[in-house]
Amino acid sequence: MVATRYTHDMAHVVTGEAARLKAFLSGMTPQDWDVDSACQGWIVEDVVAHLAGSAGNWAASITRALDGDAGPPPGGSFLAPGERASHPFGPEIRQARQETRDELLAYFISRHEHLANILAGVKEEDWERPCFHRRGPLPMWQYLGVQLQELTLHGWDIRAGLDASAELWDESLAQMIGMVPRWLRTAFVAHQDMPTPVRYRFDISSPVTVHEDILVTGAEYQVGPSGAAPADAIFRGSTGNYLLLLFGRLQVEQAVATGRLHVEGSLDHAKTFNAWFPGF
Repeated sequence: MVATRYTHDMAHVVTGEAARLKAFLSGMTPQDWDVDSACQGWIVEDVVAHLAGSAGNWAASITRALDGDAGPPPGGSFLAPGERASHPFGPEIRQARQETRDELLAYFISRHEHLANILAGVKEEDWERPCFHRRGPLPMWQYLGVQLQELTLHGWDIRAGLDASAELWDESLAQMIGMVPRWLRTAFVAHQDMPTPVRYRFDISSPVTVHEDILVTGAEYQVGPSGAAPADAIFRGSTGNYLLLLFGRLQVEQAVATGRLHVEGSLDHAKTFNAWFPGF
């Protein structure tokens, strides 16, 4: 059984992240909704609509899991191996949307309040129940972590579209670090025409410490604590920017140019990290 403290902390962090984003969205101007977000091809309105709809889906999946159902919902399906999820966006989708922007904000708030009410009723013994996810059923605590990842990163997409200096909120960092191993497995693209082996070192001191290496051999990669082996590129920066890099939100060259990340060693080697672990 996963530690109760971890699971209840996860639920608390999810509801806290949603509350912070609600406060941010409530302060936006009408013009802000049309601004390009940091999620390629999506304006701010698109991201808010996606998160509002997703919260309803998360709540439905958890409710079904509590009833013992971890299969796809009616009309849904699992992704095929190697298939990457996609979401419709663009002017046609915006025109088809029924909600006005005021209604969309209210919908975002109500869906996340509904999710918070469901999470408040989850018992200790429920966290290991299998829950539907498109890549295959996950224990409910891990499913909730994937949703924290979605909420945290897309929340940053919104804020970074309006302020290029936006950072991840500190309250979610420790839980997000726990999601890195699963993300790396999903994102890794093997057998590329680039020099290998290459060792990336992450020397992150605050606010959450990370000292680890990722060694890419071409066909696979290995993650472990930093040691005496020489690294081809050493990344230094804040925990939030470390996460934005690993989750595909930062391109190394631009992140170095803007001061979000500092690289010691070969910048050319450092830039290949984005190709081995691209965001999507």
